[in-house]
Amino acid sequence: MSALLEVEGVSKSFGGNHVLSDVSFSLADGTLALVGPNGAGKTTLLNIVAGQLSPDRGAVRFRGARIDRLPPARIVHRGLVKTYQVVRPLRSFTVAQHIELFSRVRGSVDAERILALTGLGPVRDRRAGELSFGDLKRLELAKALAVNPELLLLDEPIGGLSRDEARRILGSLEELKRDGMRMIVVEHRLLETLSFVDQVVALDQGRTIFSGSPARFFADPAVRAAYLGGGHAPRG
Repeated sequence: MSALLEVEGVSKSFGGNHVLSDVSFSLADGTLALVGPNGAGKTTLLNIVAGQLSPDRGAVRFRGARIDRLPPARIVHRGLVKTYQVVRPLRSFTVAQHIELFSRVRGSVDAERILALTGLGPVRDRRAGELSFGDLKRLELAKALAVNPELLLLDEPIGGLSRDEARRILGSLEELKRDGMRMIVVEHRLLETLSFVDQVVALDQGRTIFSGSPARFFADPAVRAAYLGGGHAPRG
């Protein structure tokens, strides 16, 4: 199967700070977790893929075409959609109005299906400013799904949530995966995240230190050194 997304030799610096150095990976199908210690460059890389930053060197291809110099709106129209760690709702809009608005970007979607999948059906008529933090995280996912993405980029989708709330989001993501949605997930809560992904790419100080299956991740010496100086495996 040909790659849906290809990241080739991407490097990025801010002033004298080298945030990413020659990072490469590809995704053809399934779900990929992009992980690493704080400051590893994960969010910077995700923002480059989404078009919110341009790489200093390297290329990003989506369905074989370069997108690394396109504005974010054009990338979204191609079907690559990113959620945000810090939720950005329209506070006076209801949940249903968010879905209706974002569905205009790439065409109609099944709003009822999105409400059911994200568990937002019971609060569909509530304004975003009235929602709990857990509901706002689910709304962030619902907004992205309303765009009808081909590839979903998730920036800490369960960050800040309780274990039960995180399980609800992960249940939605697992259902999306069964339906064939391709996803790239940036998340610090490793044990919960790696339970449902197919591929892991780990960064440390802007460089790739691991690329492979979740089963191999925890035993990899470079991963152990990056997280705990060669001690125990990372915890969720």
